Amino acid sequence: MKILHAASEIYPLASTGGLSSVVRALPAALDRRDNIHSAAVIPCYGQVLKENPDIQWSRPGRTFLDEEFGVGYLELDGLRVYLVARDEFFLRDGIYGPASDVSWDDNAARFSFFSRAVSSMGDLEGFTPDIIHCHDWQTALIPVYTRNTDVRTVFTIHNIQFQGQFGREVFKVTGLPESLYTVDALEFWGDWNCMKGGITFADAVTTVSPGYAREIMTGEFGFALEGILSRAADKVTGILNGIDTDIWNPLTDPAIPAGFETGRMRGKKLCRGELMKRMSLKGSEDTLVLGMVSRLTSQKGIDLVLDTADWMVSCGTALAILGTGDRWAEEALLEAASTHPGKVSVAVTYDDNLARLIFAGSDGFLMPSVFEPCGLGQMMAMRYGSVPLVRSVGGLADSVTVRTGFMFKGGEKAFKRTFKKMLSTWENRKQWAWYRRRCMEEDLSWESRVDSYLEVYGEAMKAQRI
Repeated sequence: MKILHAASEIYPLASTGGLSSVVRALPAALDRRDNIHSAAVIPCYGQVLKENPDIQWSRPGRTFLDEEFGVGYLELDGLRVYLVARDEFFLRDGIYGPASDVSWDDNAARFSFFSRAVSSMGDLEGFTPDIIHCHDWQTALIPVYTRNTDVRTVFTIHNIQFQGQFGREVFKVTGLPESLYTVDALEFWGDWNCMKGGITFADAVTTVSPGYAREIMTGEFGFALEGILSRAADKVTGILNGIDTDIWNPLTDPAIPAGFETGRMRGKKLCRGELMKRMSLKGSEDTLVLGMVSRLTSQKGIDLVLDTADWMVSCGTALAILGTGDRWAEEALLEAASTHPGKVSVAVTYDDNLARLIFAGSDGFLMPSVFEPCGLGQMMAMRYGSVPLVRSVGGLADSVTVRTGFMFKGGEKAFKRTFKKMLSTWENRKQWAWYRRRCMEEDLSWESRVDSYLEVYGEAMKAQRI
């Protein structure tokens, strides 16, 4: 079986978050199975072209609307990544916009073109996909474009909050017939919606955790697509994401000052000391060092962190926070750090090495997301022996158990109760070491998820289309 993963990003060529990690790791895990061959395809952004002079250019392609595009490819540790090139859409700085909080005005045209190009690629030098696995709204029109072909499609929802919804006036950029601008197809409250198209026309739909699959069929978490998903429930499957346990390995990670593993934990103590030094945190061995690596937005529970920061510090905790996001969140966290020097340290930046040091050097990891499709930070922290404290939602509830961390439901009162339980456990070092060991021994690998994807692919191949 040949599977082409279509996405707007892949690590490390183009990356803004967890999506790129999934698109990099899942195909590699699939390829380790017999008779499975994977490849990926993304747009050829300006940064990709600039940073990869070894791109091999193949024949030019044409979409079914007779639009020309370039086809290139390169290898990432054995995974072939195809690149769709069209200068007017992709030869610019930025993936989705000129800044993290600003989108390009022509994203409807950019990603509908990318979807048409992928749908029209056919044979790729001997690689003819049986299934196109489409990731998030930027590729959600592929199932629409291939609805009358032999190619099967699987559509994965990574975050239903971002759906690719655009106004009626730009529907023409899709090149699709007006007959698809209906409530049964792409029309959505007077606009049109890419994600709705993916859900409706894909042969199978997945989400990035079982809990999230259930949640998005409710009004609280469905962002107005809960009805569409409920009607398609028989083809929706939740599969928890994994992490690449070779890349995220505390024993061999070159970014941290000392390696460690269960049974040999001296290196973690050295990492803790280096983290406190680098982030100017003060405290003793009794100080609970909590790490947080996150987008700084309300969705990630930043409001709760700000509301309880003074209280957590008064309990003898030090906070090491890394991330970028909404300006109000960045400024408020920096103010908290100014108020509590040596107890709250905030780095407003993207820094992979510092993130790894936080995972390795923190005692616990804070992830109080209001909703969380899957989350990878808590898994990376667990891999490095940092015990998570999470809100019990989505993939957080699926990946953290009573054996591996601390979970709360609700708001500030519930958080404080659970935090006190965590703090009392920390004070019993033998019990804390038990939690830490359970975290590090948890199977978080992509290999443990592959069978579930193969089952979905099998169902997609047999699906009856309307």
